[in-house]
Amino acid sequence: MPEATILIPTFRHAKLLPHALASALDQTVTDLEVFVVGDGVEDSTRAVLEPFLADARVRFFDRPKGPRNGEVHRHAALQGASGRIVCYLSDDDLLLRGHVAEMLRLLEGADFAHPAPARLAALGVLDFFPWNYSRQEFVDIAHGRRGSIGLTGTAHTVNAYQRLPHGWRTTPSGMSTDHYMWLQFLDLPDLRCAMSDRLTYLSFPDPVWGQLGEDDRAAELEKWLRRSREDRFEEEIDGVLRDAIRRAAEDYHLWARREQLAVAAIRATRTWRARELLLRVPPLRALTRRSPRLTHRMERGRWLR
Repeated sequence: MPEATILIPTFRHAKLLPHALASALDQTVTDLEVFVVGDGVEDSTRAVLEPFLADARVRFFDRPKGPRNGEVHRHAALQGASGRIVCYLSDDDLLLRGHVAEMLRLLEGADFAHPAPARLAALGVLDFFPWNYSRQEFVDIAHGRRGSIGLTGTAHTVNAYQRLPHGWRTTPSGMSTDHYMWLQFLDLPDLRCAMSDRLTYLSFPDPVWGQLGEDDRAAELEKWLRRSREDRFEEEIDGVLRDAIRRAAEDYHLWARREQLAVAAIRATRTWRARELLLRVPPLRALTRRSPRLTHRMERGRWLR
């Protein structure tokens, strides 16, 4: 039985997929299987996959285009998964060599895991965004969001997947496919989540990288894949992550300071001072307690208009 199943959904990324797939096969944990799930792919995708199919660890599920992102095809493929855990990889991202090993470590004591969340912006700058499903506060605010963590890097045990009410299924319009799936996990009773303090994948999000042509994007993935195999790269990426976390903390501090100054400016206005004065009048205080709408209007500075 393989240690892990890596699932790669693909759709019209023939020039990017080979690099993503190569990163999946280049793990320090070699006892794994890789499922490439095609959602209405073209002949060019089949052609670039051909050399990889000589590796017995690779299976290609060539399916017609399904609804949304072909989530139902992912579910069908996972029915034949043999790994103890499932790891996910988008066809335009990369896994670093220690990713599967790190997820196996985390999932020894958890059901659902993800690395430190970060994305590569333009010019190779790493952007860190705080999101940690091992903290209940993030789980509590996850419902109703369009998205949180993406597909690449996320992992879970096969046992946890089997406990889900549906598994991968067609996502309603207007919601992120990945987030819709993660909500099922978060609703499981007694779900145990874990987050790594390391970056074990590289994400090249479409809002930035989608502006490049396919040839340029493929060249970037090839460059980063080559770099990831160099000695001391893990130490280098750990340092880059630390810098990104520090920069994110500084940015959040500056944002909070701007918000404080904006609130202070509002409290300094004549309208706000008049509101404070009126609220000291006992009959008016009693009136606002009986009328939440009046209180709301006053707080928005509308009372004196």
